[in-house]
Amino acid sequence: MTRSILDITGLDVTFPGLVRDTRILRGVDLQIQAGQILGLVGESGSGKSMTASACLGMVPEPAVVSGSILIDGEEVVGRSDAELNKMRGGQVAMVFQNPMRSLNPFFTIGQQLTEIIRRHRSCGKQEAIAAATEGLRSVQLPDSNVILCRYPHQLSGGQIQRVMIALALACRPKLLIADEPTTALDVTVQAQIISLLYRLAKEAGLTILFITHDLGVVSQLCDRVAVMYEGEIVETGSVSDIIDNPQHAYSKRLIEAFPAVGRGQQTFKAQGKPACGPSIIMGGAS
Repeated sequence: MTRSILDITGLDVTFPGLVRDTRILRGVDLQIQAGQILGLVGESGSGKSMTASACLGMVPEPAVVSGSILIDGEEVVGRSDAELNKMRGGQVAMVFQNPMRSLNPFFTIGQQLTEIIRRHRSCGKQEAIAAATEGLRSVQLPDSNVILCRYPHQLSGGQIQRVMIALALACRPKLLIADEPTTALDVTVQAQIISLLYRLAKEAGLTILFITHDLGVVSQLCDRVAVMYEGEIVETGSVSDIIDNPQHAYSKRLIEAFPAVGRGQQTFKAQGKPACGPSIIMGGAS
């Protein structure tokens, strides 16, 4: 039986206020099985990124978090900062929207990769360099030895995002959270990054929570979809079930509003995924 890598039950996030509290997440339930890619979709402000932050134990103060988040059986909610630091990287890692803001501009790619690897894998410098080089190769970055010696500003946006994926995977996490990782990239590079994530999931058995507003990407990349609206999961199912036959009114509106290229605002069918990887349909949703 396939085990659950991410199991969220009754997750609430509330920010106390002077007049009234603001409840950002409302009883969120979400599960991802090992090796699956689950797409978390919804409009801006629906709570997608807050869910991701909660999985990392990074909800900003003074928020009150309740419920349960299990990552490969280990509870996140209620852990100390020291315990959470051990989980980040080894249990769960994240790739953010803007890769240029995620790296320190004063250190080379190699310095930053090897520091993370040595911190979480307790290995020597040479072993860390070898692991960093292999990590860059795994995300299809040629001339990895050259890349290690470069600073972030010397790389393109697509190269930086590949470095961030390599950095996230360097400590062999059980779960990768990708929070709209292609938003700042052009369409061609977006397709390359999506294909890379698809390959990593299918060949390496990586479990991915993919946060996006782009239903075209979801239809090509994900195994399952969860629709979020106003801090709640309103519908969950397979890609074909949600896209071809949505049950919740919000899911229907979300799909009908998606601008499929050349067809205006029309519904579209979930596309079959070819064996070699996804053929991305890029839309214009934002």
